[in-house]
Amino acid sequence: MTFSRRDFLARSLAASALAFAPFERLAAAVRFRSEPFQLGVASGEPAADGFVLWTRVAPEPFEPGQLGTTVFELEWEVATDRDFGRIAASGTAFARPHLAHAVHVEVGGLAPASEYFYRFRLGRYESPVGRAVTAPAAGAPAESLRFGISSCAHYEQGFFAAYRHMAADGLDLMLALGDYIYEGSWGARRVRLFDVFDAVTLDDYRRRYCQYRTDPDLQAAHAACPWLVTWDDHEVANDYVGFTSEHELCGGEQVRESFPARRAAAYKAWFEHMPVRPSRLLPGGAIRLWGTVDWGSLARFYLLDTRQFRSPQACNPPPTEMRCDSVAGRKLRPGGTGGGGRVDPAEPACKAALEDPSRTFLGEEQERWLDGAFGDSRARWNLLAQAVMFAPLIEGSRESPRVRTDNWSGYPAARERLLGSLARHRVANPVVLTGDVHAFAVNEVENARGQLQAAEFVASSIAAETTNLAAQQPLNPRMVYQDSEHSGYVRFDVAPVRLRADIVGIADMRDPRSGRETLASFELVPGDPRPRRL
Repeated sequence: MTFSRRDFLARSLAASALAFAPFERLAAAVRFRSEPFQLGVASGEPAADGFVLWTRVAPEPFEPGQLGTTVFELEWEVATDRDFGRIAASGTAFARPHLAHAVHVEVGGLAPASEYFYRFRLGRYESPVGRAVTAPAAGAPAESLRFGISSCAHYEQGFFAAYRHMAADGLDLMLALGDYIYEGSWGARRVRLFDVFDAVTLDDYRRRYCQYRTDPDLQAAHAACPWLVTWDDHEVANDYVGFTSEHELCGGEQVRESFPARRAAAYKAWFEHMPVRPSRLLPGGAIRLWGTVDWGSLARFYLLDTRQFRSPQACNPPPTEMRCDSVAGRKLRPGGTGGGGRVDPAEPACKAALEDPSRTFLGEEQERWLDGAFGDSRARWNLLAQAVMFAPLIEGSRESPRVRTDNWSGYPAARERLLGSLARHRVANPVVLTGDVHAFAVNEVENARGQLQAAEFVASSIAAETTNLAAQQPLNPRMVYQDSEHSGYVRFDVAPVRLRADIVGIADMRDPRSGRETLASFELVPGDPRPRRL
């Protein structure tokens, strides 16, 4: 028998995937004190022929060493019915200790535009059942798409009733736009407590995700439909960009030296708990997050990474005297040279720094990729999924205006490059999807010449103290709506002839059984970027 080079490589990769490191051992028999699927199941990154399935073997989620170096072989099944009478795909996957026994399965060979159900088995144990869908075939017409966007879930500040309602909405997709977890403990009124005050180490971040993933409403939302995920800052640390910490000079060189290790730990824990393709984890601890997901000819999603490759924020004051907490420098106090601030955009030195064209929000490689993705899009609706406010946001007062340097207002040249790319490629019906600010907003996005180019929908928090945008609305005439009182999410119904956005508010985020209401609804029609209130 002879093998082609392709066959040889395929068999070599398969053999390496089955090989075990010297310190690992395959479980011979499986028996746990508790059910091993304590963190639920999830799916993500739907394509026309499949999706990613996720789970993690964690019978004692807060005892990370309990499973030791054992490797577990799981079975997975995908069916067209919830009772698993019609199996469409099945296989095995290994849960390995170096990834906290998380499993990422890339399922292929399925029918496009179809609903499926999935589950995992480990010995006599069976996981909860999840629901997933495939996208329509490339370029195929699609009559509808229902998705929701969420952001900013602080475990201590509120319960996750918003996730419960999203799970009941019959969504095709959910988009998490950042701050899926919070690394730090803060807030005036806490309804529950983190078990680790500040996440710094890999074990800290893993424990943080365990606390989130044991929440029943979050588990229900993950099991209800596939997720697309991007991140903001709190998956690592407040206002970080690249390898620059908010506390860059705390304790001399201490933070400068330790922050890359903290970021690598946070990224690894993020990957271990997200339903993303294994190829997204790169050598050296980086994550390739950006990419596109097409929904036939109806819509294209652009997942953007607005943290990993960004230039540091401009106009920061000189470092001041500050102290680190006495416990190994783990709790860092404000005062370093990193992080964002609110600055006068007309002050000459700051104006020059803000407008420096060499500063980037996405990084050069991601900018080039995005320009190319705009150029080959034939979608009816083009949806940019990213973390922070894209439209200009003026704060302060008319006499003393300020801009926040951590959002796109602190990078006006980078924003103009993106808007210029949209215009140059005549991208159809662009819509920006945003989180971060703990308030709802609907913005008309115009370029520096005052030309209206896109609409922006900003989701409030799933659970976090609200931000007062009401005071800023008079300074921002292109902000056509804001709600600073409710947590919640935005639900979208997309069709070829219109896009509808419903602003869904949670009555009381501190009540786990809280109800919801539709606060406002907006509509876009093709060719007109002005959101019209219904």
